Amino acid sequence: MSFSTMRTRIAVLACAALFVSSAFANDDAPISAQTLFDEAMEASQSGSQHEAQLLYGKSADAFEAEARSDESGGRWFNTGNARLQAGEIGRAIAAFLRAQSLAPADSAILANLDEARRSREAITAPVDPPGVALLAQRWRIVDEPTRAFVAIAGWVCFWCGLCAMLLLDASKVRARGLWKITMTAGALLACLAGATLLGDRFARREDSRAVVISAEVLPRKGNGDSFAAATEAPLHAGAECEIMATRPNWTEISLAGGVRGWVPNSAIERLW
Repeated sequence: MSFSTMRTRIAVLACAALFVSSAFANDDAPISAQTLFDEAMEASQSGSQHEAQLLYGKSADAFEAEARSDESGGRWFNTGNARLQAGEIGRAIAAFLRAQSLAPADSAILANLDEARRSREAITAPVDPPGVALLAQRWRIVDEPTRAFVAIAGWVCFWCGLCAMLLLDASKVRARGLWKITMTAGALLACLAGATLLGDRFARREDSRAVVISAEVLPRKGNGDSFAAATEAPLHAGAECEIMATRPNWTEISLAGGVRGWVPNSAIERLW
């Protein structure tokens, strides 16, 4: 066998191996959340409601994985939409509340949150976020990446102004005055933007809101099924509450009207 013939055969085998490995790689590649959502919509339009609901659930899981790895109002909004279509009212409301917390100025998030709340079996009053979390919604009108950029730009202006002040001759009063203004403005912007970024972390730790995700759960007066009921009727999926205390397997919650009771941990989903 000539060298050129052998080289040709090796090249053919290498191309075949590359094609086979690419095919297997494509088979193993995870389907994107948006693709699953689109397939669910197609199944729903064709009348396959059970298949559509399963696909909506899978797309919601994929959207939520994206949101937890790189949080944004848009990703939690997508998660909420998929959860709502999957019939998971409680988890849909929890996702929309997270989206609203991160992007409070987005009217689409508020509209879909209201729609999810209307879909509940029993209407319960929403629970307002605590003071710091409520305050954080004011500065979150500007998204976090923009505020981070402003903080960095402010520090750059501060240090540039400081260096210029140190290097410029004292006789250049006008130039030194301009750099002093730049330095001061940069420091103020950096401090304000940086404070909001730190405030975001603190607000999240203080936000103890949760949503009931079980079809229904009856709050108890203590952390166990043997305790008397704390409410006359059970809570249904989508009821919003605030976490007051936790025990092994049980959580004490408070409703908007001040009613408190204990529910199993698995019955609720905390926002953060």
